[in-house]
Amino acid sequence: MTRALMKTLLCALPVLVSIALLPGCSGKSLNENDPKEMYEDADADVESARYLIALDKLRVVKSKFSYSKYGALAQLRIGDVYFMQELFPEASAAYETFVELFPKHERTGYALFRAGESYYRDIPSTIERDLKSGESAVTTFTQYLQRYPDGEFATQAREMKTSAYNKLAQKEFEIARFYIRRKKHASAKLRLEKILSFYAESDVAPKAQETLNQLPNE
Repeated sequence: MTRALMKTLLCALPVLVSIALLPGCSGKSLNENDPKEMYEDADADVESARYLIALDKLRVVKSKFSYSKYGALAQLRIGDVYFMQELFPEASAAYETFVELFPKHERTGYALFRAGESYYRDIPSTIERDLKSGESAVTTFTQYLQRYPDGEFATQAREMKTSAYNKLAQKEFEIARFYIRRKKHASAKLRLEKILSFYAESDVAPKAQETLNQLPNE
């Protein structure tokens, strides 16, 4: 195998060895003690969709230079890489770690919004499945809007929050209907009252009130 081919494979395939043993994919040797060089090389890997290699380098920067400028950027970029791969639980965790570690950073608003978006994109397409990610999306977008009501992502945050909020309310309504079909009116009433208490502004709230009014007294 030629040296050029070996280098191509190293840049294209998952790596199982320490990043300290790898040269940069540009061909130059990386100085692991230079966070700027490591971060910029990892960023070049991200732009070329060499995500696994980029993650290895970003983790080194984050670990060795945790509270430096590039340590912070590496933590944020890790979230971006997971998001690009549609690994949304990992992305939300990485973004939330950034928010926790760097609450006053200039990119904290972006990280908080992206955490909410990661939860939002992880919501199942059908309400029959667990919608825990929908609850997390609503909570995270609420936090973003409280901190950045006129922020760069405020409009998108409101739209996605409303969408997730309506989906959660719809699930409660479908559960109520399930109980009604089985003549379990007390259980249905609890679900309908939950909609009116927690999702009063949802699209389904008027229908929930109408259904509640029609339930027989027990």
